[in-house]
Amino acid sequence: MKVQYFCLAFLSFIIGGSKAPASSAINPTLLSGNISLTLQKGVWKLWQEKPVYQNITLDLVCTKGQCEPEVWAYAPQFNKDVDHQGTVTITRLDNAWQLQVKMMIQSHPWQKTPLQEANYALEILPHKGKLIGSYSGNFNNRSLRGKVNGIVAPYWPKPIANHQPIQPKEHPRLIFRRDELPALREKAKTPAGQAILARLNKQLQEKVYYEGYVPNGGYHAAGNCFLSILNDDKQAAETAWVQVEKSMREPGRRIFEQGPIVAGVAIAYDLCYNSWSEERLRTVTRWLAGQTLWLTNGDTPRRGWNSNPWSNWSARVRSAAGLASLAILDEPDELFLRPTDVHRFSKIAERNIQRYLMTAVGDRAFGTEGDHYTTEPWVLSLIAYLHAYRNVIGKDLVRGSSAEWFLPHYLTRIIERDGQLEVPTYGRQRRFAGGSIFTLGMGTVSERFLPGVMWLFRRNFGMEGDKTFGINFPYEAVFALKNYREDITSQNPQEELDRTLADEQKGFYVFRDRWQDSNDFVASIYLKRQPLGGSWSYPDVGSFRIWGLGGRWANPGISDKDGQWADENVVVMPKTRPWNRAKPLFFFSSQNGSGIVSLKTDDNVVKGSTRASIGSVRSFAVDYSGSSGASGLFAVVDKFEGTPDAEVFQDKTWIMNTEGKVTIRDRTFTIEAPNGATMKGTFVAPSQVKISYEKTKTGGKILATGGNEFFVIMTVQQGQAPPVTISGKGLDAMVRVGKQTVHFGSDRLFLGVF
Repeated sequence: MKVQYFCLAFLSFIIGGSKAPASSAINPTLLSGNISLTLQKGVWKLWQEKPVYQNITLDLVCTKGQCEPEVWAYAPQFNKDVDHQGTVTITRLDNAWQLQVKMMIQSHPWQKTPLQEANYALEILPHKGKLIGSYSGNFNNRSLRGKVNGIVAPYWPKPIANHQPIQPKEHPRLIFRRDELPALREKAKTPAGQAILARLNKQLQEKVYYEGYVPNGGYHAAGNCFLSILNDDKQAAETAWVQVEKSMREPGRRIFEQGPIVAGVAIAYDLCYNSWSEERLRTVTRWLAGQTLWLTNGDTPRRGWNSNPWSNWSARVRSAAGLASLAILDEPDELFLRPTDVHRFSKIAERNIQRYLMTAVGDRAFGTEGDHYTTEPWVLSLIAYLHAYRNVIGKDLVRGSSAEWFLPHYLTRIIERDGQLEVPTYGRQRRFAGGSIFTLGMGTVSERFLPGVMWLFRRNFGMEGDKTFGINFPYEAVFALKNYREDITSQNPQEELDRTLADEQKGFYVFRDRWQDSNDFVASIYLKRQPLGGSWSYPDVGSFRIWGLGGRWANPGISDKDGQWADENVVVMPKTRPWNRAKPLFFFSSQNGSGIVSLKTDDNVVKGSTRASIGSVRSFAVDYSGSSGASGLFAVVDKFEGTPDAEVFQDKTWIMNTEGKVTIRDRTFTIEAPNGATMKGTFVAPSQVKISYEKTKTGGKILATGGNEFFVIMTVQQGQAPPVTISGKGLDAMVRVGKQTVHFGSDRLFLGVF
């Protein structure tokens, strides 16, 4: 049967016979954008001597049904470490859209198996906002046919207007273009420029590490190369060469450590290109080509490699591969040892970074793996790659993606403390990358957010602050001088940012009262709406943080490798496992930063039992109105569903990790911060609560037991805490604090003044 007859018959069947839109011409504007077409059972391989079929998704870029000839594909169940390259031809566009696709399928990135050709004939129709159709084809000596489902997304990455293509041997190109150098030399003479160079010279005096988790020899070389090109300093280029040679000779312990080495060497190569001899350039070009191949393909899990798109390993390694490929793209053939398809390396790196941004980072830039494992790859190579991609390829990976919210996200969560910027973190190691994210990211943030970023940056790192410009690695000075802008008038972030931030994709909510000083309030809660296996994950479903008035009231607990449930601010049950995820039931916020979030966890089923299960509803309320008589009021309710009375679930413990001095009296606890501010917590339920306190390595934790439900009111203030009046019992109680009332109904908290 010819493919067109099969496809038309199939389409008629799946969309309803005579009602099929195939009777009229397709509107070609519906076929414009990034188009992804998933072929069901489009590839196969033998597994235990039997054929196993997997889906493959073809990614095209089209305008009114006419597509760029290059097509890429991804079949994660077939092999998640491989992107497949091919071509597409449009054969018909009237009342059906027909495409012929030829793909070269790679079975494995490391094994030297030959590429296998796959041919597909597709027939597609737009239908109810999606694309549907069928295909027939062949791969690996088998005929294939089946359904096609597709989507059309906006163009991404976004083309940059008036971009001038890179010319062969044009360097520098990654962080800034060659024609920008005169302006940078003038900028270096300004007070800000002099402060940046002073910080660079100081950082270059720090010890160089060619091993460890973050080898920095390449970053030092890049700093020296920047001084060389800026000042026409030949000695700086010689120093950089020594550091590059040693970096190339001493590989990282794993591919994880190799990423920073490659990233630093790639930037040094770009900046010292016109200062090094042809022989040196040939040496580094060939090394970068080999490293790009390795980092693009990945490594074996036996050496720790994690190729999941949302893993910090993949982000670290693939962005370094992308930097290296962009550094040597279109270089003369004589610089390479053998013919090298650098374009292919660059495209695969790009696709991996796109998948990372779509999966690991939520719609408001909260990272699945927590703050440390999210921000570290960004400062080591990812932000540099986003810059370089824009300069070399002429497209923008930031605009229209989760990366657009990276700096606004941290701008919303950061609080100053003792001259440092800190974040109430989630995830392992309880830290984030600090000021480097702003130093590197200034050039990627949109004009909309830049005044607020400058407000924080100047008062902390610029001429109004410590004058370090946030430079922690020498190579960051390149970004500081290039992207720091005197023409931007600082504005308090509240002028362009809401005081609440909601990452709906990941289920992360932040409530801030203002941007002013170390007394600002920031409260947050993480639902863990989108847990992703195969990466760092903590038992933090519903865990909250509360900082404000100089105190760290609800804090992250100790960080360890395994992630203990009791190190989060949650309700734990020692005889069962933590919940895996939660979904939002309710979210509402006010312009002053107050808000309410309610969540419902998945059911926790006891292993070996079909009847004992428990789910949790947690509601979290934040009130900055001052109506309570306190600077901040916070309420938490935990209600349990299923069989919460079952014996296995009886030992419920409400936990809150904290800093400061803790005193307990009856149904209340009081935490005193070093500056004299206090948080007073009152348990509305359980009525016979038993409160205790344990010291930990990070301060201590408050524990409460005594019932099957919890209702807690907490106020933060300087001076006397306002009285709490309780009418009724349990979750039906009405609580009055000053002029504010708080009660719980069904699945959410209510604030009388909102």
